[in-house]
Amino acid sequence: MKKYNQTIVSELSPSEIQVLEMIRSKRFVSIKLIIKNGEIDVIEGLERLDTGGRIIDMLKQHDFQNLEIKQSHGKIVCINRVFRKKVSPVKI
Repeated sequence: MKKYNQTIVSELSPSEIQVLEMIRSKRFVSIKLIIKNGEIDVIEGLERLDTGGRIIDMLKQHDFQNLEIKQSHGKIVCINRVFRKKVSPVKI
């Protein structure tokens, strides 16, 4: 595991740390950032969920803005969850 310079890590904003955690989790198919005035305003991620669980359980367990379920020949083949979070500005 690579060690990071503590000074660099301490200079990251909470939203930048969240984006790095999303990248490192390797659960997200895509991550989209909307930047306003040089700061992250919105973080949006498309996450592929395991198709083995019950849909009702997935609805109860996860926060999402959009849930896409694809099926083929009556069987669920793909479940995508869109996570979208508006980042509150950091006060200095």
